[in-house]
This record gives sequence, C-alpha cells and structure tokens, in this order.
Amino acid sequence: MQEFLQYLIEEGKKQLYIDASRKLLDSFYDMIGGNPPTSHAIDAFVRKRWCGFVSKDRATYQMLNDYADFCETGEPLLTSAFREHIRETFEGEARKAMKAYKNSMAYIPKDTKIDAIFLGGLTNDEFVTAFRALQKLVYAIYGDVERGSPFEWGWLDWKSITAEGINNNRVIMTLDALVGSSHLDSGVMVVDKKHFGAHAICKPIAKAKLMLKGLMKMGLHIEELDNKKSSTFTVSYPYTPNLITALFSYFKNRQSDYNNHIRIFSYRFVEAPAAQTRETFFLAKTDGEPEQLREIYYWLYDEAVKHGFSPEGNENMGCYSYKKDSKEWLLLGNGSSYHEDDFLHSPNYALAAKARFYHVFQTHPEKMDKLKKRFPDSFGRPWTQCYKCKAKWDGCKYRVIFKQVSQDYYHCGRHHHLYFHDPTLEDVKAILELYKLENNIKSYT
Repeated sequence: MQEFLQYLIEEGKKQLYIDASRKLLDSFYDMIGGNPPTSHAIDAFVRKRWCGFVSKDRATYQMLNDYADFCETGEPLLTSAFREHIRETFEGEARKAMKAYKNSMAYIPKDTKIDAIFLGGLTNDEFVTAFRALQKLVYAIYGDVERGSPFEWGWLDWKSITAEGINNNRVIMTLDALVGSSHLDSGVMVVDKKHFGAHAICKPIAKAKLMLKGLMKMGLHIEELDNKKSSTFTVSYPYTPNLITALFSYFKNRQSDYNNHIRIFSYRFVEAPAAQTRETFFLAKTDGEPEQLREIYYWLYDEAVKHGFSPEGNENMGCYSYKKDSKEWLLLGNGSSYHEDDFLHSPNYALAAKARFYHVFQTHPEKMDKLKKRFPDSFGRPWTQCYKCKAKWDGCKYRVIFKQVSQDYYHCGRHHHLYFHDPTLEDVKAILELYKLENNIKSYT
C-alpha cells in the first residue's frame, strides 16, 4: 500500500486524492478479508459505494483504475480482476441497451405519409423503402454489438458515466455526427474529418474510428478515413439505393433541437404530422412497447390532456413529460434516473411510475398504506433522504419516516420521488388519484 501511495505522490496527485485512495483501498481489503481479489468482489464493493453523484462515482473507479495499473506487475491478480469487472459491467450494460433498442424497433409501415421536408428529391414510396432498409441495417448493427464485444465497437468504460447514466446509444449518435459533419453529393456523404472529430461522441477519436470500422463491417463503405492527406472521407451504401439520402435527411432536417431522434431512432420523426394521433416523441417512445404497456401509456396521455396538461415532447427521469403552467403530470416510463437504485442506469423493470408524495401521508394514510402493501419495495430505499433543503436532513420538514424491520428510512417528500415498478393499469389509476390529491389537481368535468 505504501508503495502505491508513494507512486501517487510521484504522479503529482493531490493529497486529498491520495488520502481518499488510501481510505478506499483500506475499505476494499477490509471487505474481502484475506480472500483473493475477484471481479465479483470488486463488483460488490463498487455497488455498495455507489452514491448517485457522478463525480464521486467516477472517482471511485479512477482510484481503483490507478491501483490496478500500479499492481500489474506486483499483484497481477487484482489487475486482472478489476479489468474483468470493467468488461463484464460496462460491456454488459451496452449489450442490454442494444437489446432494448433492437427489440423496440418499430418498422415503418408501407403506407406511411412522409413529411415533404424529408423527401430530399425522393418520392414518398422511395423514401419509405429506403428508410425501412436503414432500419434493418441499424437493427443488424444493434444485434452485432449485443452478440459481440461493445469495447471493440468503441464503447467507453467508467469514463462514460454521466448524469444520464452510461452513453450506450453510440450507434445512432455516431450516425448523427456523420450527418452533422457532412454534405450530400449524389447519394454519398462527404464528411469533414475535423468537424466530425469535434463531436462529443467522437472523443477520443480512436474510439469513434472503432465504431466506423464496425459500420464498415456491416456494409457501409467508408473511404479516405485513414488518408492523412485528405481532410474528408466519404460514406456510401451501394446495396440499397437512397439509403444514405434517407439517413442524411433524417438527421439533417429534424424539426427540433431536442435530441429525441438520437434517443429513439423512429420513423415517427419523418412522418407527416397530420397523420399522427398524438405527439411525435410520445408515439416514437411507445411504438415498440408491448400492447399492455401501450394501453397504460395511452390512457395516461389522454388523462393528462383531459386535465389540461400539455404533452411536452421530451423526457424527465426517463419518463414522458406533461406540463400545466408550473405543474408536472405523473411521470411514467421505462428509463431510470441517477438517484434510483439501478446501478449504472440499467433498469430491471419494464415500466415505472414516479411521484413525490408528502401531504397524502397525513391526509390519506389509509390510501398510502394500501399502496405500501402493493409496492413494499418502493418505500425505504437508499438515496431518498433530503439533501437539497436548507436544513440538515434530520431537520427536513418534508421528512417521512418509513419503519422497517432492520432500520428506519427517511424520505424527503419534496425533493425525492418514490418509484413504483411494473404497475398495472389499475395501479397507475390508483397512483394518479393520490398524485392529484398531493398536487391539488382538480378532476375534469
């Protein structure tokens, strides 16, 4: 241990970092006792320390990474275990994300009416045919990443942890960067290398090039990429006429600055608005869901509109958002937020309702007791005690105490949501009624 701390001093690390590294490693070795370090042990250690703050969580990995590098010759077993943990964890997250994106793909119907701004000189039928081929290509790419090694496709490891979790949709974001850095010339994208490399998804450029190599394996023709004398490279797809035109138009002619077209790759973003029965992003988000989940989504959408809430066309905490003045409607979705109990943002549920409750604990205790019995795991979870109120957490006036067998949990009803996983339609109706009471939302007449 002392040799490692001396190594950190020689590397110019600050004393605060050195002290934190010593404390972390002491905790790790206390946990494993005299047992050899394993990937499983490191995984358990990191999960126990996961705090829900990006800088702290990345710092944990940075310290372990520094130690693993230092141990490569003196304690190779730890180095091997750490690197195995990194691969299993972060490649595992990427595979799960690719599977989810793949399974939620809703193919464009043949009779889809395309918004004229996206046609780019193609007929409606030509665009639909090309876009369906593009969807099949993206589906195949998702599948190849899922079955193979995401790291070999350019996925990042712990350095990619952000407030939104792990950036796992690198496929679509790379395609967007290609379009955003290029112009179209006779169905071929001519990409400016410097502009492409400036996109956040393309840093470091070595990782972006791994993604491009993978795209080439899947059929895209990329030429002049490694030619240092050329400031551009070209992207084409000779197997399907007009595919590149459809790809270019999808990203280049988007109607909003919000990155929904990157979050979810969907034909809904090129469909004529007049043909859509509900807001575009809502349709894109729910098209690929099973019928029973779509029923819940659609019911809540219609209830929001009836109560005067407007579909926002964006997300909050992985859930579709509705607003009425400053009030927000009940959150419902399948994405996770940083302060949920989902390590690295990989939810193990298909749907979650998320709501802040405080007043109803006093005004309608019988209804809350019923909800507790239905969702016992939703009450008394980590990270829900107050950290935003001016008072210390034990003096928070919005504090709710959940009595548990082993210990009591303290929940801030103002700043933290309760998460209700995999609710049925009847569950959502009951949760919404409580939400309306909590927020003084009057029922429509």
